[in-house]
Amino acid sequence: MTTLAAAIRFVHLAALSLLIGSFAFDYFVERPALTKTGGEQPAKVEALERFRRGLVRWSLLAAFLVGLAGFFIQTASVTGSLTPAAIWGVLIGTQSGMVWVFRAGLMLLLAALLYFPREKNNSKYLNNSVLVIAMVIVMAQAFSGHAAAGEGGKLAVQLVADSLHALAASVWLGGLVSFAFFLVWLRRADEQWSKDVGKEATRRFSVLGLASVGILVVTGLFNAWNLVGAVPPLVGTTYGKLLLAKLGLLLPLIVIAAINLLELKPAILSMTTRRGLEQSKNLFRRLKRNVVAEASLGACILLIVGAMSVTPPARHIQPSWPFSSRWNWSAVEKNPKIRSEVALGNWLAATGFIGVCFALVRRRKRYWLAGAGLAASAYGGIVVSSALSIDAYPTTYGRPSVPYQAISVANGLRLYQESCATCHGISGYGDGPSGKELKPKPAADLTAKHTADHTVGDLFWWLNHGIKETAMPGFHQSLSEEEIWDLINFLRTLSAAEQARSMAPLAERPWLVAPDFVYGTAQVEGEALKDRRGRNIVLLVLFAERSKTRLEELAQAYEKLRSLGVEVLAIPREQEQRTHPSVGLLPVVTDGGQEIFATYALFRRSFSADGTLPDPPIPGHVEFLIDRQGYVRARWIQGEDIGWSKMENLLQEIDGLNKEKPSAPAPDDHVH
Repeated sequence: MTTLAAAIRFVHLAALSLLIGSFAFDYFVERPALTKTGGEQPAKVEALERFRRGLVRWSLLAAFLVGLAGFFIQTASVTGSLTPAAIWGVLIGTQSGMVWVFRAGLMLLLAALLYFPREKNNSKYLNNSVLVIAMVIVMAQAFSGHAAAGEGGKLAVQLVADSLHALAASVWLGGLVSFAFFLVWLRRADEQWSKDVGKEATRRFSVLGLASVGILVVTGLFNAWNLVGAVPPLVGTTYGKLLLAKLGLLLPLIVIAAINLLELKPAILSMTTRRGLEQSKNLFRRLKRNVVAEASLGACILLIVGAMSVTPPARHIQPSWPFSSRWNWSAVEKNPKIRSEVALGNWLAATGFIGVCFALVRRRKRYWLAGAGLAASAYGGIVVSSALSIDAYPTTYGRPSVPYQAISVANGLRLYQESCATCHGISGYGDGPSGKELKPKPAADLTAKHTADHTVGDLFWWLNHGIKETAMPGFHQSLSEEEIWDLINFLRTLSAAEQARSMAPLAERPWLVAPDFVYGTAQVEGEALKDRRGRNIVLLVLFAERSKTRLEELAQAYEKLRSLGVEVLAIPREQEQRTHPSVGLLPVVTDGGQEIFATYALFRRSFSADGTLPDPPIPGHVEFLIDRQGYVRARWIQGEDIGWSKMENLLQEIDGLNKEKPSAPAPDDHVH
């Protein structure tokens, strides 16, 4: 079904390209060229016009019928049937159906205009009308394609870019076919007249093609970034590979177009009446050959585009990394040896490039210099690649399927205690009772910085398949995919908690993402922490039995805090503490509190004696200040310092957060 849909999409796109290309060539190239060179000469143009009318009508008919077939296939795929009710439901109940009705109506209107008798006084009006209608038919495709999957201003930009891309491609590729037939026809016309018309048509089509290619490049880059977004999806998904194949065909096409623009066009425009007839025929023959080659490559590109249109965009698909290694740029900052190797490689590459440039301007020993320069650049690239390369796996750039939420982290904590703590230790330091006896090396310290340097895809692969040449086993048989992602969310939290040991009651730069959670209180039900983004600063309070005095202080200051845009969420350590007598008016989390407490208690680690205790249990009272973007900005652990025990200190930090402008992007819902 997918192959058939792609083939139908290809034929539909090809027919539309011939349609709009014929109109655009006639409107912007052929008629102005004929008019400028002494009139259209009806006797000579009649055969060309007859061919054009037939091409346009058959293209329109093919586009309509094939588009109708594609609509029926899509309806059958979506509804599982082709009953009148199913067809009507898709037509009026889906955006793609309504877009099809709109475009089909325009095709019927265009067909009526093409058969409308062309009087001399309405010919210009009809020409303008059919061109505009054909353009709208082509551009409206964007409203039922990948570009329509967006919201707000981004949606408008995507639609404009995709519409212009489709229009420019159709004008250029379809115009190439019309230009090729025009050049064939021109060879049969009178010699001198055909030479003048050919010169003017070449000049005008060059301008039209250059404008189309410019729009194609700009909108194509935007669409590629929007639908692919990075190198891993480009090389690791079907959509990305189709895009690479498309680019592989587009490059030689642009090279041929550049030859036409920079070599043949100047030669043709410089022709004079003194030039020999044979030379002019040779130039037009070469131009026609190149135009046919461009059109052929364009047809292959449309075939790929047809497949891309029925393939999910790379940005929304899990990429499978096809290489056994990848570059790790973060190693440059941390490892002096790697930094020096990269610097050496860059120096060699730069020296080689200078040598190649110098060889281009010298006459003597040019090839020796160029060869030495290329060799130096290549060796420099090898040095850099070797220094930065680390092992990679098919899942290295995979995206988590489980969000970074407290319930996932809490479940990961439970799984860690059951499966991992015996080797890696309760706190993740690699000091578990079984870890010391492992061979060939002890268990890894999961709180170390290197844990955060690996992608979640690396962790996913190791947890599934184990790590070669170590005692680390794979858990694909004992843990589900969702449980492995829960474990990864916990490991990321564990590493972040170790980095946050120095976090104080003073707001620091935004870097620590607050794990999201869904909670319920006596006042609200089923609200998420991220729902507060852009609205409130959140003071998250983890309290226990000994928090009585502090809870009374917060209850007294609650209205003041709310006036400053702060929402307090009190999380009890034990269920029975939800009705602690000291909470007063404070919103106490009644639903989801256990998972939230278990997750945020991991961030209690500090450099004090109590802060190094294994987790769990973690005693005491902890408060976190979460900004409007979703980052933990400050933390106070009761008993370790004065901190927010003085309410004015807390209010001062809140005032600072209220005054600052956002300096970091909103955190993602998944760990990376």
